[in-house]
Amino acid sequence: MTRTDTPGGLTDEQLTAAGTPYRRLYIEAAPGSGKTTVAAQRFGIQRFHGSDQRAVIAVSFTRSATAELRGRVLSQWGPSALAWPHRIVTLDTIVCDLLTYLLYTGHIRWPAGHRHLTVIDSWQVRLPSRWTRTEPTVTLDGNRVLTRGAQRARQANRPSTRDVSKALADGFCTHQDARHLLEMAMTISGVRDILLARIADTTRALIVDEIFDANALDLSLVRLAADAGLETTVVGDPWQALYGFRGARPDQVPDLVHEARFVQRRLRTSFRWKTPKQALLANQLRAGQGVALSPGRADDMDVLLALQWKPLWDAGCHVLPMAYGSATGQVHEAACTLLLSELTQQKLGVNATFHNDALTTLGIDGEALERLRPSLQDVLADLAGTISIAEIWASLNKNIGAETKRTLPKKRNYHHTERLENLRARLATPTSRLVPGLTAHQAKGREWDNVGVLLTDLEREVLRGGLIPTSEEHRKLYVALTRAKLATTLTSSCMVGGSASRP
Repeated sequence: MTRTDTPGGLTDEQLTAAGTPYRRLYIEAAPGSGKTTVAAQRFGIQRFHGSDQRAVIAVSFTRSATAELRGRVLSQWGPSALAWPHRIVTLDTIVCDLLTYLLYTGHIRWPAGHRHLTVIDSWQVRLPSRWTRTEPTVTLDGNRVLTRGAQRARQANRPSTRDVSKALADGFCTHQDARHLLEMAMTISGVRDILLARIADTTRALIVDEIFDANALDLSLVRLAADAGLETTVVGDPWQALYGFRGARPDQVPDLVHEARFVQRRLRTSFRWKTPKQALLANQLRAGQGVALSPGRADDMDVLLALQWKPLWDAGCHVLPMAYGSATGQVHEAACTLLLSELTQQKLGVNATFHNDALTTLGIDGEALERLRPSLQDVLADLAGTISIAEIWASLNKNIGAETKRTLPKKRNYHHTERLENLRARLATPTSRLVPGLTAHQAKGREWDNVGVLLTDLEREVLRGGLIPTSEEHRKLYVALTRAKLATTLTSSCMVGGSASRP
């Protein structure tokens, strides 16, 4: 079966999924099977079918995935497909819309009587922070929004409860707070029925991409849409659910599909595999069969993948990982991330993975970053030379300190030194080509010709025994091993021990 078998270049399988007349549809899509294309086709079909003026809405969970789907719809259906009220947005946008509606109807009361909110990614974008165990939490007391301080086990850079309260009174809110407040509001008697009526009045169709990344609130909103009578389509793959640490509940998706009586369609044919060997590997993994990968060299790969960041830094100076580790919100890590991002821009043409998080942590906007970049380039030049790490850290501190209100630690610790020395080693490598290193989380949804994987002894043992989709660790391996078009290779520098569950 090829893409040219049917009108529009879609296969029969894809057309069946895109055009099925059922009002509740679950599309299970294997890697490389064209799920974004099918979602875009279904959006257009629902958008231009009939005279109903209510909105057709598609949502995903990240801005990048949303932008990809939006671009595909525009290319396939033209600008009129997204004429208001039809739109493709993140699910956070829908959450904020529903919360705003509850403010206008008086079911939630905001400080100072605000009905329209300015929603930001993080309080650190707007408020000063300090190293503390007290975390301000935005909550409901009855139907009134207020702030309380909660004591956490670990210290972190957090704004004060007083500053958050003042920001609320000025009409600000974070996406996470909006989610928490809507979830609490839906427990208030009658609120769910009010939201159900609102959705039914304004929307006629909803498409949800990557449904297995949904948390409990997300799934309750999908169920709300289905109960409101919307044409509801959910798209995803249980084998590629990786975000349990963010609250995703892939285990609840089958219950939703069953209880709401979704009809299932499958996209089994993958167009990613360009060799029989790679297609066989994907089929074996999905069938739970044991697999042993062929060995190879990391520097022959287009990308190197691992389940955590540390093995990538240990893989050799020819590998340039795109992050030091998971973003923690610490100011010194953010400073080092901006320096790493300058290097990844020079060598690979892209920003480091947590570039935007680093800007948020440091409170640096785009204009400040442009002023800072020449200084970061000077620091990299010093790293390529013989200037001491202590002097380089002091220089980095000084330059970033000129553009941020955050206080960076003057005294170096092991982590600062290790990060800078790792960058120095990459700058000193004799090869002009550095291989990018990513975790399976960051590689999800992407593809390359040749992919190298770094596996621990335990991970190789798991792979030989066969994978199961109910284990998130197994799903990480599955995602890492299904990114290649031509070949997935166990690299020669993968002989590392241990394991970790965080990306």
